[in-house]
Amino acid sequence: MRLQRGVSLLEVLITLLILKLGLLGVLAGQTLALQYVIDATQRTTAVALSATLVQELGAVLTDHPAFSLELNAASLAEMPDCSAEVSCNATQLRDYQLARWQQLWQSETERAAPLFSPQFCLQFAGSSVQLQASWQQRANAEDTTTLSCEAGPGRSALALTARVP
Repeated sequence: MRLQRGVSLLEVLITLLILKLGLLGVLAGQTLALQYVIDATQRTTAVALSATLVQELGAVLTDHPAFSLELNAASLAEMPDCSAEVSCNATQLRDYQLARWQQLWQSETERAAPLFSPQFCLQFAGSSVQLQASWQQRANAEDTTTLSCEAGPGRSALALTARVP
């Protein structure tokens, strides 16, 4: 009887197959983790931008009539000419704050993890401000869905309601 030494080709192939499957699992886990990080960054950006707007409008909105508007990347808010030399009324000051805020989130879209196809809906009635925001999820960035402030297939959403003093 002959004593075998070393490993056979079959054992090497089985070992390589197991190693390949393990590495594919690690790669899939890394890809999923990266998607979660991008989604979390988008949520954080949306929360920060929404809180900034509500805080800035809270300082401006007092005893104003109710209004409602929608903003997205295609609709540019008109910036009134407000400066130290030219005073603005309350509506112009509100529009100025909205235009500056829109410039802020549009500059955010040029950074590493932007909001894809953002849509913001703002409603002011009485003493409360309601802001809804939605954006395209990165995993579904190629899908062409209609812009809406509501969450839907492939879109994440955020709703924020605040009382204005």
